[in-house]
Amino acid sequence: MSVSFSGALPTAAFEKPKATTLTAKPAEAKTPEQKFLEYAKMTPAERMHAAMLAQMGLTEDQFKAMDPAAQQKIEDKIRDMIRQQAANGGDKRAGMITDKSA
Repeated sequence: MSVSFSGALPTAAFEKPKATTLTAKPAEAKTPEQKFLEYAKMTPAERMHAAMLAQMGLTEDQFKAMDPAAQQKIEDKIRDMIRQQAANGGDKRAGMITDKSA
Protein backbone atom coordinates (compact mmCIF):
# COMPACT_ATOMS: atom_id res chain seq x y z
CA MET A 1 0.00 0.00 0.00
CA SER A 2 1.39 3.44 -0.90
CA VAL A 3 0.27 6.86 0.12
CA SER A 4 0.71 9.85 -2.13
CA PHE A 5 -0.15 13.46 -1.61
CA SER A 6 -0.70 15.77 -4.51
CA GLY A 7 0.77 18.79 -2.69
CA ALA A 8 3.65 16.97 -1.03
CA LEU A 9 6.86 18.88 -0.25
CA PRO A 10 9.99 17.97 -2.15
CA THR A 11 12.53 15.97 -0.19
CA ALA A 12 14.88 18.97 -0.18
CA ALA A 13 12.56 20.62 2.36
CA PHE A 14 13.60 17.99 4.92
CA GLU A 15 17.35 18.27 4.42
CA LYS A 16 19.55 20.30 6.74
CA PRO A 17 20.11 23.82 5.46
CA LYS A 18 23.58 24.53 4.16
CA ALA A 19 25.73 27.07 6.00
CA THR A 20 25.76 29.36 2.98
CA THR A 21 21.97 29.64 2.92
CA LEU A 22 21.68 30.87 6.50
CA THR A 23 21.24 34.57 7.05
CA ALA A 24 22.93 36.51 9.83
CA LYS A 25 20.85 37.50 12.82
CA PRO A 26 20.47 41.22 13.41
CA ALA A 27 22.86 42.61 15.98
CA GLU A 28 21.38 42.53 19.43
CA ALA A 29 21.37 45.65 21.56
CA LYS A 30 24.22 45.82 24.04
CA THR A 31 23.44 45.67 27.71
CA PRO A 32 24.61 48.48 29.99
CA GLU A 33 27.15 46.05 31.43
CA GLN A 34 28.60 45.31 27.98
CA LYS A 35 28.78 49.03 27.19
CA PHE A 36 30.55 49.72 30.48
CA LEU A 37 33.07 46.92 29.98
CA GLU A 38 33.87 48.17 26.48
CA TYR A 39 34.40 51.67 27.87
CA ALA A 40 36.51 50.39 30.78
CA LYS A 41 38.82 48.54 28.39
CA MET A 42 39.49 51.70 26.36
CA THR A 43 42.73 53.63 26.78
CA PRO A 44 42.49 57.33 27.70
CA ALA A 45 43.32 58.23 24.10
CA GLU A 46 40.54 55.96 22.81
CA ARG A 47 38.10 57.52 25.28
CA MET A 48 39.05 61.00 24.12
CA HIS A 49 38.67 59.96 20.49
CA ALA A 50 35.23 58.49 21.19
CA ALA A 51 34.19 61.64 23.09
CA MET A 52 35.30 63.88 20.21
CA LEU A 53 33.44 61.71 17.71
CA ALA A 54 30.34 61.92 19.90
CA GLN A 55 30.62 65.73 19.91
CA MET A 56 30.54 65.57 16.12
CA GLY A 57 27.55 63.20 16.19
CA LEU A 58 29.48 60.14 15.00
CA THR A 59 30.03 56.68 16.42
CA GLU A 60 33.20 54.63 16.15
CA ASP A 61 31.45 52.24 13.75
CA GLN A 62 30.40 55.13 11.50
CA PHE A 63 33.96 56.46 11.58
CA LYS A 64 35.41 53.08 10.65
CA ALA A 65 32.94 52.76 7.75
CA MET A 66 34.20 56.00 6.17
CA ASP A 67 36.71 56.08 3.37
CA PRO A 68 40.31 56.98 4.37
CA ALA A 69 40.05 60.56 3.07
CA ALA A 70 36.95 61.26 5.18
CA GLN A 71 38.59 59.61 8.19
CA GLN A 72 41.61 61.88 7.77
CA LYS A 73 39.36 64.97 7.70
CA ILE A 74 37.71 63.83 10.93
CA GLU A 75 41.11 63.14 12.53
CA ASP A 76 42.29 66.63 11.54
CA LYS A 77 39.14 68.14 13.05
CA ILE A 78 39.67 66.17 16.29
CA ARG A 79 43.30 67.33 16.41
CA ASP A 80 42.15 70.95 16.04
CA MET A 81 39.54 70.49 18.80
CA ILE A 82 42.20 69.12 21.17
CA ARG A 83 44.55 72.02 20.37
CA GLN A 84 41.76 74.51 21.01
CA GLN A 85 40.88 72.91 24.35
CA ALA A 86 44.54 72.92 25.38
CA ALA A 87 44.89 76.59 24.41
CA ASN A 88 41.75 77.53 26.35
CA GLY A 89 43.01 75.92 29.55
CA GLY A 90 41.17 72.65 29.19
CA ASP A 91 38.82 71.57 31.96
CA LYS A 92 37.81 74.36 34.35
CA ARG A 93 35.23 72.57 36.48
CA ALA A 94 34.95 73.57 40.11
CA GLY A 95 37.34 71.67 42.35
CA MET A 96 39.81 70.77 39.61
CA ILE A 97 42.44 73.22 40.95
CA THR A 98 42.55 74.09 44.61
CA ASP A 99 44.72 76.71 46.30
CA LYS A 100 45.67 75.25 49.68
CA SER A 101 48.19 77.97 50.58
CA ALA A 102 45.66 80.06 52.52
